[in-house]
Formats: sequence, C-alpha cells, structure tokens
Amino acid sequence: MIISKIKEFFKSFRNKVIVIVALIVVASALLLSKFVLNKDTNNDRSISTIISDSPDDNNKPRKIDIEQVKAMLSPGIDSVLRNFGIKNEWISVAGDEKTQKKGSKPVNKDAELFTKNILIPADLSTIEVNADVSSYARSLGLRSSVNEDIITKDIELFISTGDTTAGRLPLARLNIIHSDKIHRESSIICVIINNVTDYTPEEVDKLLINKNEFSFVFPRNLDDINLQNKLLHSKKDVIINMTVGGKDNYETDFNSGMDEKTIHDRVKSFSIDFPTVPTVLLTKKDAEVPPQVMTAITNDFATYKIKVINDFELVQLLTNAEEESNEKFNVFKVNLKNKGALAKSILTAVSVSKDDFAKFYDDVLTLKKLGYKFYNFSDFASKKDEFEKQEQVKQDKAKEEKQKLDEQKKLSDQKKKNEQKKQDVKKKEQKKTDTKKKDVKVPPQKKQTDKKETIKKKTETKKTEPKKKTDVKKK
Repeated sequence: MIISKIKEFFKSFRNKVIVIVALIVVASALLLSKFVLNKDTNNDRSISTIISDSPDDNNKPRKIDIEQVKAMLSPGIDSVLRNFGIKNEWISVAGDEKTQKKGSKPVNKDAELFTKNILIPADLSTIEVNADVSSYARSLGLRSSVNEDIITKDIELFISTGDTTAGRLPLARLNIIHSDKIHRESSIICVIINNVTDYTPEEVDKLLINKNEFSFVFPRNLDDINLQNKLLHSKKDVIINMTVGGKDNYETDFNSGMDEKTIHDRVKSFSIDFPTVPTVLLTKKDAEVPPQVMTAITNDFATYKIKVINDFELVQLLTNAEEESNEKFNVFKVNLKNKGALAKSILTAVSVSKDDFAKFYDDVLTLKKLGYKFYNFSDFASKKDEFEKQEQVKQDKAKEEKQKLDEQKKLSDQKKKNEQKKQDVKKKEQKKTDTKKKDVKVPPQKKQTDKKETIKKKTETKKTEPKKKTDVKKK
C-alpha cells in the first residue's frame, strides 16, 4: 500500500523536482555546518597552545604549552637517555650552532626544534629506549612514532604535537643507532637474599615467585617445610648456609677438630638430605679455623658436584650502621654501582624485608637499565669467566683506540705548532724587510737641484777666470 503511494508520488515530475531540491538543500546545510565548525576549532588553536589527545588520559584533550615543551623536551630526553648509561658524548645535535662552522649553509631541518643522533651500545635494545622516551613524550602531552630498520634494529623516533596538518614537521627527531665502538660501565652481579624465612608462602608468591635473578638461602628447619616446597617447586636457585667453627665449637656444622672421615661423612649425609641443592655457603664462625680445614670441606663437596661459596668471597656493601638506616637500599645501590665500575663481577648477600622489597627491586631495575646484569648464582658461576674475558677484551680495545686518538691528536698538535712556527718566522722576516726599507733614506728632490746649481756655478767661475788673466797682460 505504502509502496504504491510512493510510486504514484514520484510519477509526477513536479514532485521529483521538489525531492531533488530538498536533498540539495540538506547536503548544502551539512557542508556549511562542517566548514563553520572547522573554522571555529582552528581559531581556538593558538601558537603557544595546541590541543592533543594523550593516550594516558583516556583520550581526553590536554593543553600543551609549546614554550614550556621547548624548554623541557631536549634536557628531558637527555635525562631519560642517561638512565640507560648513555654518555653525553654519544649524543650529537644536527645543525647545532656550536658545531656548525661560521659561514656554512644551514642544515636542512627535518624537525621544528632539534634532531639528535644518539649512539647506543650493542647490548642495549632500541625497544627499551623507545619505550622510555615515548613515555616521557606522553607525559608532556606529545605523541611519538617510530621507523625501525629490520636488519640493524636502529630506529628513527619522531615526537610531535599530534597536529595532522600536511607538511607539518615533528617537534623532534631522534636517530638511535647501535655502535660496537662504545661500551657502558657494566658488571655481572649475584645477590643472595639471606632472610627468605621471614616470608610466608603467600608473600613468596606475591613478591618473589617471578624473580629469577636472585638466589635464596634455603631454610633447613622442618617447620619451614611449606616454604621449602614453595621454593623448590618454583625452581628458585637455592643455597644452604653451613657453618664452620673452631676446635671446641660443637654448635656448627663442621669444626676444625674433625678428621677427614668425619668431614666426609657430614658431606655425604648432606648430599642425601638435600639432593636438589647444588650450592653451599660456608660461613666461618671462629677466627681460628685453619685454611686447610676449609679446603678439605670444599674438596669433599666437589666430589658430589656441589659448589662451595666461602663467606670471604661475598662483597660487603653495607656496614652495621647502614643495615639499620632508612637509606639502606639507596646506599646499597650506590655502593653496588661504585664496586661494579671497578670489579667486573660481584657476589654479595643482603637481607630484604617484605616491606622494603619493592624499593629494593626498583633500585635493581635502575641498575639494570644502566647495563648491570643480575643473575642467580648458578647462572653467575657459568657466565662469570666468559664475561670477564669479554670485558677485558673490550677494555683493551678501548685503550688501543684511545692511544690511537691520543697519537693522532699529538701529531695534529705538532703539525699545528710547526705551521705556527713557520708563520712566526715569516712574520719576523717580513718585519725585518719592512724595517730595512724604512732605514734607507731617499734625499729630497730639492737638494739634488741645489747641488746641480752649485756645480754649474763652479764651472762658470772656472771659465771666467782665464779671461781675467789675459786682460791683465794686455794692459
């Protein structure tokens, strides 16, 4: 019924024209409203303030103060890069006024504010750098985009306001490039957490279950059976602490009064009781324990393929006062970093309370970013020798390159000195010739004419004198 009425309506030419005109009017109104709205939004946009969408704010518009961004963006990016152990000399700014020669043509800008070329060591992933720099850009209300070289994994990182105007340059461009010629200060570190018995199985699940870069002192008390099972089932790297005392100390696991057979029986009993524990920490409780006793115990454990850590091998990073300080883990981080710059491998033990674990782990992540590598003892022992060899090779290469650069610098400096000497000699010779020219006096023209006149007078007098003599004779 309705369809038939519609067909009858459109049979009339007049009705068709009315419908077409109505559609044109509606389309025109829509286009006009869109143009007016775009114009209003463009007028709201000022030079110093741009509205952009920040993904961290659930796509809510956020105001960006461009002048503030200009002041903060470059030093902020440098600060993020320093968190990765990237040195200032590895960062260069393209077209920098300081590095650009006077009179040279300006570099073609491919960013509004700056373009930075950043060298990073081969062991640092551009993914990590990109994540932190992009996060910093978002904190300023900016956006970032990346182009990656699939082969080299080098990236070009562009930071912009989000303005999609055609031909608009990004605010900043970062060229992040890997280089084999630069190396961060680094070391491999093994941290043994020696108070895991203070944690409940639930706290182990919450704090420690995903942390495989640490070793844990394994509880030996049967009351801690649940904790033992939790550590073993989660395949944590565990170490059992065994004590060695003097001759009359019967409270320790071993003492210096034991003969070889007794030591061997104790070691054998241990291997049966804890078949899955691969490492033992030998702690000397008395000063009078002879070194040969420690050696005998170590050799016996070796026959059962059990590694031994002597307590003197542990690096002490905290004093007793620092252990009780509120700044314990700040001091721990600083001391670990300072030791790592000198020693390429560090083995240490620390107690970490459940309340302080988050702070402790944040400090560990900070050191990881700088290039320090954390391993449990099993991995640490297997990587230690190879890592130290590699680091030694890197240091030797760095020394050789430094020597070459120093020699080149000496040669260039000597060349400059020689050229300067030549110029000084030329200047001295030029001065001498100038002074000689000044010393040679040319007589003035008037004096020469006077001399000529006197000579003429003398000749005239000579000519006239004989005439006077003849005149006398005639008289």
